[in-house]
Amino acid sequence: MPLIEQVSLRFENHHPWVNAVIDTLRLGQALDNLLSNAIKFSPPEAEVVILTHLHDGLFRIEVTDYGTGIPETFRPRIFEKFAQADSSDTRGRGGTGLGLAITREIMSQMGGDVGFKSTEGYGSTFWLDIKPDESDG
Repeated sequence: MPLIEQVSLRFENHHPWVNAVIDTLRLGQALDNLLSNAIKFSPPEAEVVILTHLHDGLFRIEVTDYGTGIPETFRPRIFEKFAQADSSDTRGRGGTGLGLAITREIMSQMGGDVGFKSTEGYGSTFWLDIKPDESDG
C-alpha cells in the first residue's frame, strides 16, 4: 500500500452570515469529491485552500490545489462519467472518474452549479455555486 503524503487544509470563510437552502448530505458529498481530488493531485506537504465568498450574487465555495493542473485537452470532458486524464501521472492516482460527474448532478439538482479554472503545472480551483436564501430579508 502506498504511503499517503501529508497535505494540509486551510479554510477561509469570507461570508459566514450567508444562508442557503441546501441538502447538507448532497452538498457534503459534492464538497468531499472536490476535496478528495484536490488532495489526490497535490504534491507532498502541499496546502489545499477552501474559500467561501459571494460571486455574482451566488454563494461560492472554492477548493484550490497547487498540483499538476488539468491538461487543456481534457478540460471539455472533465465532468463526463468515467473521464480521467490520460497520463501516467493522473492514471496512477486511482479513482473511477465519477466524482466530478456526480458533483455536477448534485449541484444541478440543488439549483446550483460547479465549475473550474486550471493552469497546467500550477494547480486548479473548483467551485460550487449556491443561490443564497433571500427569504429572511
